Amino acid sequence: MDERKSFSPRPRKKVLVSNDFREVLISQDTSIIEQRTITIILSSIKEEQSLFISVKSPVNSADHIQLTFDDYFEGWANQGTVDFEIPLKVLNPNRIMKNLTIKSALINMTNINWLQLKDSSINGYQAVPFIIKPRWNKRNLYFKMDNAVLKHLLNMSHYFPLKKDLPYQVSSSNTLRFLMWILKFKKFGGLSMEYTQILKQFAISKDKYEGRSRFERDFLQSIKADLDSFNDLSFNYAYHEGKYTFSIYDTAKSVGISEKFISLNDLQMDRSIKYLKRKRNLSETDIRVLRKLFEVKGYKELSSRLKNRIDPSLDGDNYIKAVFILLEKLP
Repeated sequence: MDERKSFSPRPRKKVLVSNDFREVLISQDTSIIEQRTITIILSSIKEEQSLFISVKSPVNSADHIQLTFDDYFEGWANQGTVDFEIPLKVLNPNRIMKNLTIKSALINMTNINWLQLKDSSINGYQAVPFIIKPRWNKRNLYFKMDNAVLKHLLNMSHYFPLKKDLPYQVSSSNTLRFLMWILKFKKFGGLSMEYTQILKQFAISKDKYEGRSRFERDFLQSIKADLDSFNDLSFNYAYHEGKYTFSIYDTAKSVGISEKFISLNDLQMDRSIKYLKRKRNLSETDIRVLRKLFEVKGYKELSSRLKNRIDPSLDGDNYIKAVFILLEKLP
């Protein structure tokens, strides 16, 4: 009789990230497909995680005994790994991601340097892969996980809820990493840190961005737009005398009369307009017309209608006229 422990995804609104594993997510430069895989794994083991969450009660029960790792894994004697089965339609809905991208992500997660765990035998650390022996067919992915790694995901002395759908909605793989990082300062309402130190937190080289303004445009603004649009917590930031100050807020309560809410739609719209201004040699009048069209139609709908459908030689007023003609023809 096969008594191997096997996990598969469960429908969840949120998953739980242990404090130990949060540090891994911050330090690892994971891709979006890897982040999806991680949230699927966490959704699969949430019941097991809940066994290690101490429930605070006004009444101390003498009958209540908190489960230990040794108790939990005793039933898995002589079993060094657990199995996961992930339907491709869960990992890759609408087949947006290419199979090659998924394959590369899985192989990367089997890299022995993906995770570092404490090794008591040498009073140090050992490098281990996050998953082992990935396999796949047209419907499912299969892989194994070492019990030592699973224990890392079950250390729930401190944990943080994460929206399961976030890796399916964000525009940047940095969003999840930054969220996990800034959550460390939630109880303080935010933090102040030097620009160079922030780069160090995420292992970003000093020459990655051409100055602070490019860092804000390509890193902070896209992350903020993602969190404003899709998460219940986001942040504001300000720069003064070499330091960034971040304040954390609840997005459901954040939009006031005097506060500008930067949505993902706004950010994508601005980037498209800047690109078209340069490529199509648009005047300020052309830009105002195009911006109004984006505001009315929305970035997603308008960009999908215009993509590769207008003669690349048209520019300026002729481009704007071609946009109107195209929109009139389309349903």
